[in-house]
Amino acid sequence: MDGNNTQINENIEIGNDRKEGVLKTEIRGFDELFSGGGIPKGNSVLVAGGPGTGKSIFCRQICFNLVSKGKKCMYVSFEESKDRIIKSMEKFGWDIHRFIENGDLLIQKINPLDILRMKFGSIGGSGSATELSYKIKPLVIPKDFQPDVIAVDSLSAIIEASVTKDKNYRIYLQQLFSFFEETGATSFLITETDPIPSRFSESGIEEFLADGIIVLYNFQKENFRENAIEILKMRDGKHQKRIVLMEITNEGVIVHPERSISTTN
Repeated sequence: MDGNNTQINENIEIGNDRKEGVLKTEIRGFDELFSGGGIPKGNSVLVAGGPGTGKSIFCRQICFNLVSKGKKCMYVSFEESKDRIIKSMEKFGWDIHRFIENGDLLIQKINPLDILRMKFGSIGGSGSATELSYKIKPLVIPKDFQPDVIAVDSLSAIIEASVTKDKNYRIYLQQLFSFFEETGATSFLITETDPIPSRFSESGIEEFLADGIIVLYNFQKENFRENAIEILKMRDGKHQKRIVLMEITNEGVIVHPERSISTTN
């Protein structure tokens, strides 16, 4: 009996230690997919999926949930304007204005062409563009702002802007992932894929650099569609290895970890 109690206590202590090192997204049902109760802090995670799978909603909901808990989040868009992002979040009933005003939520709209021109275009001074690019941060975080989470929407916009600059895109990605590691933030990077992906980023580079990959699906099921989610990999985070049902409701994303989804009709 004493031996059993000791084992139970050890399990509780291990669980508590693990939870101290994880980021809980507070998305209903999602954190339950991890044995440790969330994503290991500091991981860089690809959020991959085709159109209509809820990638942006998923990342924006994480940001809202965490700023509501007193965390700081930075949402970087390469495509949508700040106003459109705010309106899209308000549709789910998320009151984000107070978090923007108090400085806990930072939403930035950045032109990917401006990034590439700055990093790989006409840069003054000595040294090659590649050498100088390492001296320029891939993203700009305001002084005294230390985000717990950084979301990037999306890396696909960067690769489209750099279609003739494959080498430069690779350099940028390597810098970007190193940058996230240095900040200590947990990062979520959206990438567009085929509806049923065989790879989980447009270039194939991102998935090798990332610590984790979360895949969102939108399956055709006879006369209706069904959203689903899968944790494909997560460094230092044990997780369920199956595709489960995900709903996009009027209040945001809900994950059903107990309901596996078949990939066939």
